[in-house]
Amino acid sequence: AHQSGDACGSAIGRAILYAVGMRAADVFPISAVAALAVLVDLASWRPLRAEPPPLAFVITGESNSGGLGLNADATAEELAPRKSVLILDLEAADRRFVPLQLGRNNLRRHTRLDDYFDTCHGLENQLAHAVAEGRVPGHPQVYLVKTGQGGSRVGEWRPDAATGYWKEFVGRTDAVRKLLEREPQWVVWMSLGINDAIARTPDDTWQAEMADHVRRIQRQLPDARIVLTEFQSMGYPELNKRIRQLAAEIPGVASVDTTGIPLRDANHWGYAGLKMVADRLIAASFAAR
Repeated sequence: AHQSGDACGSAIGRAILYAVGMRAADVFPISAVAALAVLVDLASWRPLRAEPPPLAFVITGESNSGGLGLNADATAEELAPRKSVLILDLEAADRRFVPLQLGRNNLRRHTRLDDYFDTCHGLENQLAHAVAEGRVPGHPQVYLVKTGQGGSRVGEWRPDAATGYWKEFVGRTDAVRKLLEREPQWVVWMSLGINDAIARTPDDTWQAEMADHVRRIQRQLPDARIVLTEFQSMGYPELNKRIRQLAAEIPGVASVDTTGIPLRDANHWGYAGLKMVADRLIAASFAAR
């Protein structure tokens, strides 16, 4: 008679277990054989799957990494707490993870954006949508820490810079590592370069310092996938060229073109634009390396 796969497997499992038990009875006491039968249930055995490491996003750079998307433009769903993204609470003494909530915890301790803390958001809004919609493979929930500083230039991120930006970056990412109690898979979204272009930092100097900064992040966050934003939305053709060169030359680094993405002002993406940038960052973050 035909047996289902489960029934057949169960019968085979019992037969093997019986044979093993009979052989073991010649050597071990009956109690040991009984224990073996309990511990080795071949009929219900399934291969174990290794649990993937947690996925931790780092959004860093200048003011666009903090974001000037208006919360007034957000939907009720977007303004509610969202458990798809757990963000590091930068104001809590114990730096714990909390559900992302625009206007409450998404934009804090970001230099020069103090006036926008309760009214604006950045790329994290669309990140939460992407996770909830299953566009972040294998992760129904992700972790996030924001480390950006408004108005910053790349030289201000050096470890010896008086700003302390790098020390703060290390402190925040180390806090993520400690809370997760294991090394996560890191994804870094970085938007940095406009303030150097405005300040007329020499292009070669910027590119060399940016390469150093990216490699410094890679040492701090092993095997991080780093995705840089380009700035076609605002112009800056030479800066965009240099960013693409960095992405081509440094393993583990990619960049996204921002052509056609709408702006809030001359140098910042708004509500709709930040969503479009984030979608491009998501696609680049999980593209084949």
